[in-house]
Amino acid sequence: MENWDLKYSIAEFIVPRLEAYKNEVENNNIMSIPLWIEEHNLPFTLDHNKEYSEEEISLINKEWAIILHKIIFSFKSLLIPQNEINFEELQKIQNEGMQLFAKYYFNLWD
Repeated sequence: MENWDLKYSIAEFIVPRLEAYKNEVENNNIMSIPLWIEEHNLPFTLDHNKEYSEEEISLINKEWAIILHKIIFSFKSLLIPQNEINFEELQKIQNEGMQLFAKYYFNLWD
């Protein structure tokens, strides 16, 4: 039954789609970069009024891909048998990824 423990059904549905989306970001095939990423390691300030060079876009995409990886891993962790990962570590991973998913949900576009 699909709605029994719905979080698993959602994870199974969303993981391959998020992975495909992340792949497009990593290959610079799409530009759906949230320019208000609050915590980043970029050597420049993000500004939605600025035109970015290809190198800068690539760096921004790498930052975005890191965030997407955390989101994807949090969903994937729901599908990992509980005895294969430390419970406290699992909760930390899931909480961080789900918070990022909620924060950047409206940025998942192409």
